[in-house]
Amino acid sequence: MNQAKTIKEQIGFLIELQVIDKEIYVLTAEKTGIPGKIKAMEQALETKKSGIKQAEEKLKSLQVSLKDKEVTLQQKEEQIKKLQVQLYQLKTNKEYSTMLSEIEGIKADNSLIEEEMIKFMDEIDLAKKKIAEEKELFKKEEAGTQKEKDEMKTRDREIDARLSGLFAQREKIAPNIEKQILSRYEKVLKNKDGLAIVPVEHNACGGCHMNLPPQVVSEAKLKEDIIVCGSCSRILYVDDNVEID
Repeated sequence: MNQAKTIKEQIGFLIELQVIDKEIYVLTAEKTGIPGKIKAMEQALETKKSGIKQAEEKLKSLQVSLKDKEVTLQQKEEQIKKLQVQLYQLKTNKEYSTMLSEIEGIKADNSLIEEEMIKFMDEIDLAKKKIAEEKELFKKEEAGTQKEKDEMKTRDREIDARLSGLFAQREKIAPNIEKQILSRYEKVLKNKDGLAIVPVEHNACGGCHMNLPPQVVSEAKLKEDIIVCGSCSRILYVDDNVEID
């Protein structure tokens, strides 16, 4: 059984533990953030993929519209041919003029349809070009994202390995600290972003930077008891090599 440690010795172990716990806190926060980053990258890719799909659907719609115009134009051309055959079978000038006007009207409609077809063809060409560019860009971004994801997964494994080592170090140090003191330290550690024991710096708390009463600074220097900051509840200590006023 280990001999009971003095408060000064235990504070020394707490300082060692704080170095380890701070790294654990930072690494754990980094590890926790990795899945969210990966998900955000995947969602960004899905958004781009969805945009390409919508563009392709719009292209199909344009192609359908062009096909409809082609069918309509063909039907009207057939209609003109039939009317032209009938034209020479008419017996009166009035009937001839009426049918001729009808043919001219259809031809005028066809001119408008052809203009619309040209417009659709231009839009289709532009859409095809843009989709091809977007697909090429997506391919590069997908490769880049996969590389980043692989790097993050590698980093995740590195963090796990490092955390395993840190927890092993922690297990060696923790038994040297009284359970009540360790429990108090760990409670503050949890509530204060991984920083539970801090040095007194220029008569102020090294955690919250609030000024400390001279008596608190003196007691922290003695290391005969666990002294805490009245503002943030962090455990205080004064480095043996630091002179206090």
